[in-house]
Amino acid sequence: MNAIDFYNANKDFTAELPECPSYCTSNYDVASWLLNRSDFAWLELDIEIPYKLWEEESTAATYVNHRGNDHPGWNSTCIHGIDVDKTGAWTNYGDWTKEEDVPYKWTSLSESTPNIKSFWQEFPYQSYRRIRFMELEPKGIISPHSDAPGRLPGEDGLCMLDFGVPINIAINHPSDCHMTLEGCGVVPFSAGKAFIINLRKYHSVINNSSQTRTHLIAHGIPGSEKMNFIDLVANSYRKQYEKRH
Repeated sequence: MNAIDFYNANKDFTAELPECPSYCTSNYDVASWLLNRSDFAWLELDIEIPYKLWEEESTAATYVNHRGNDHPGWNSTCIHGIDVDKTGAWTNYGDWTKEEDVPYKWTSLSESTPNIKSFWQEFPYQSYRRIRFMELEPKGIISPHSDAPGRLPGEDGLCMLDFGVPINIAINHPSDCHMTLEGCGVVPFSAGKAFIINLRKYHSVINNSSQTRTHLIAHGIPGSEKMNFIDLVANSYRKQYEKRH
């Protein structure tokens, strides 16, 4: 299915946060259930983003095509990663056999993004894989795909509270640009909003506007900040759930 058909087939769904089971009495229980065992669509994080400053800093970026011709107009660049133009997964580069050996670092672009760098140094992740600007050009398309089709984290022993989840933040999100999840509807992005999105679900983006969509996506590892990350997830869940019920 192409991106336009995917959008039309899924845009009218309205995703709801699932109800937390009664056994979830601690923040750890809530966060672990949500990220590891629930079928949630997305969670808006209760954090304040200085997106205007980020938008100014994003003008220093030079982009490379991301994922090829199947996703026309989708470009990226790394603030943190293997290098500024190495925007894909680590397995696409070098001859490392395990991710622990990958030399992730702040790239040269980070010298022009001090506010962004400072934000992520204070965020409850101990370390980072990739932190990237992701742009989608006017009329650009991210074709339908899943980042882990048919899998739940627990099925392969992966705990998202240890591994970390991508944080997707809108810096500039035109009103006629839509990220759609299969069976869930359109993610309610606007500038300055941050989401954890269930990327195991098939998803797609179409930018029907005349403006470039610019997001920042951070892939990090909670590590020693795990309990602070758990608190952020659990408190954000409660706030969003109460808002809707």
